[in-house]
Amino acid sequence: MESSPVSADSMERSARSTQIRRRAADVASRLDGEFPRPSNGDEERYPSRVGNFSKGLPHNELGEVDPDAYDALLRALLSGDFAAFEALPLGGRQKLLNPLGGLAFNIEGPDSPSIVITPPPAFASADMAAQMAELYWMAVCRDVPLSAYENDPVVAAAVRDLADFPGYQGPRPVTPQSLFRADYPGALDGPMVSQFLLRPFRYDGIPIEARTRVPLPVINGEGIDFLTYYDEWLAAQRGFPEKDNQFGYEVIEPGQAIFDPVPRFPRSVRDLGQNAGQDTINSAYFRAVLTVDRLNGGAEQRLLNAMDITNPYQRSKTQRGFATFGSAHLVTLLGSVHKAERHTWYLKWNMHRYQRPEVFAGRVHNTKAGEVAYPIHPRLLESPVLDAVWEYNELVNRRRGTGRKGSYLLPILFPTGSPNHPSFPAGHAISAGACVTILKAWFDEDAVIPNPVQPNADGTALEPYEGAPLTVGGELNKLCHNLSMGRDMSGVHWRADDVEGNRQGEELAVRILREARATYPEPFAGFTLTTFDNKRITI
Repeated sequence: MESSPVSADSMERSARSTQIRRRAADVASRLDGEFPRPSNGDEERYPSRVGNFSKGLPHNELGEVDPDAYDALLRALLSGDFAAFEALPLGGRQKLLNPLGGLAFNIEGPDSPSIVITPPPAFASADMAAQMAELYWMAVCRDVPLSAYENDPVVAAAVRDLADFPGYQGPRPVTPQSLFRADYPGALDGPMVSQFLLRPFRYDGIPIEARTRVPLPVINGEGIDFLTYYDEWLAAQRGFPEKDNQFGYEVIEPGQAIFDPVPRFPRSVRDLGQNAGQDTINSAYFRAVLTVDRLNGGAEQRLLNAMDITNPYQRSKTQRGFATFGSAHLVTLLGSVHKAERHTWYLKWNMHRYQRPEVFAGRVHNTKAGEVAYPIHPRLLESPVLDAVWEYNELVNRRRGTGRKGSYLLPILFPTGSPNHPSFPAGHAISAGACVTILKAWFDEDAVIPNPVQPNADGTALEPYEGAPLTVGGELNKLCHNLSMGRDMSGVHWRADDVEGNRQGEELAVRILREARATYPEPFAGFTLTTFDNKRITI
């Protein structure tokens, strides 16, 4: 589509700029839909709030939140008053993470409450039970090399069990190749780990190899996990009380992770979980840009050649892009991902207040122990994964010298468990969805990755991958999966957090790109990309 020349006259530009901003605001308002948004109903269904987030507040011995403290949290959220949060009673030393973050206004793209997503599974549902079973299996499979999935007996048990769960939302049929993965275009092809997490790249001219710090394995190693015994789990829900705390809670200090002295290429669920816990939200997507640059020879013009055909400078004889349709433009778009986090934080704190997996696992543990009968779907309580996670936790507890036996708690990769903010949707997932959507709009998704690789069994080297061709679009979708479900692999998020977060991020990026298109002076036919639902769209 050809565009009209854009005047350089300051008076004319001022009027045009105001017109563009007003039009964007009008369009955003029409797209916002109806309020209020639907929730899963658990907060109203259970007066004890056993189905919602409450970490860091005072809790009883069953890990159930003090009702007055929870009501105070609700009042603070409704008020939006910083001082109201300052007055909240906390059960320990861990502070709540940015409960006001979702109320910041965006002046680019949609406002934080605007994008509608499907509510998360309810506490007693089959979908919730299947999500929990998947996380338990991820935990006991943490140290199985991804290259060994086809023949590993624990992986085979996970495949059989999850295939039989009526609420399982992962790719079907469930196979060793599809296990723990997302059914996005190209994301099921080849190795689980994206090429963009394996290839070397240059940062400010500094050559960087993609091996990273990872924890020692538990199985066939000397590693440990956390929240594997009940007192530690309860301390985590209370925010790890300090000595002489006002509630008389037992004081248990957070543990310390044991890291491998050898950096590794991510070769297991444990490694992917650690990788998704040590990034800086959008750093993996900057790496993807630098990796595309390296794959295409390292020069800016080569990077331009990898861009989508709709880029107006692809066919220019005399011009190159930079501030528009060049590398500066792209990294600026990726750097605006903080807008996505505001959307996530609104839904986390002001809408769903969805509990973390570690909390639901505590409900499972107390139900199995006969302490209380929560309405957990019976399919989960009958799953063989519970015996497997008991044995796993028993091994960890023995190694940690706790004197405890096993438990039905979810072993977490991080010493304090999940972060102190609600689970749904995942911040990593919406950032991944937004950034990958921008990258798919920018680059040629159909381009084939040259000389693909995969980690060896111990992650010390890369080996050639000789299967079906891997494309830029498929590997970007896989990168989205790695950084989203990597959080599940560490034990701190659910599949629903990822899928809905990815879709929310995609919609956010599409709306930002649609607004941005009206600001460009070049002749531009629009951004073209394939969505996570495998639809080809032009923005």
